Amino acid sequence: MPRQSSGGVASGSTSAGGMRPTDSNGAAPSASDKLGGSSSTAPSLQLNDASPTTIERQIATKCLPLAKKLLHHEHGWVFKDPIDPVELGIPEYFDVVEQPMDLTLVVNKLEEGAYKDMAGFVSDTKLVFENAILFNGEDSDVGDMAKEMLDIFEKDIRACPYKIF
Repeated sequence: MPRQSSGGVASGSTSAGGMRPTDSNGAAPSASDKLGGSSSTAPSLQLNDASPTTIERQIATKCLPLAKKLLHHEHGWVFKDPIDPVELGIPEYFDVVEQPMDLTLVVNKLEEGAYKDMAGFVSDTKLVFENAILFNGEDSDVGDMAKEMLDIFEKDIRACPYKIF
């Protein structure tokens, strides 16, 4: 879950006169307090705030419905989870597919705000189906399902007003 930093001003902050900041007991904050260390008297500072930006939230808002539509499609179950080569008896999978991708990972990345632009989302989603075609072949049952899903996705993404990003 993304961390959120507080937006309020801490007690003991520098006054308009430029006085040195102090905590509620009048002591100057230590270096660890300034760098996000814990203190019983001063709030902790989050230097690496992991909350998504406005763009990342907009991408998630526009794209989560597209990704979930694919997950809920009648063939979505085929592409839902990562491939387990041991369970499926295909030990050569990672020799053929260099960058595995599945729809659940795409949805998780959207929800976590991991996509900084639409191109990343589009690329990952296409990769799910391209990997299936690469490994199984275009004329296989899985290849046919992947092509159908890829067609659906490409039509949906063309209709999406994502150019605002």
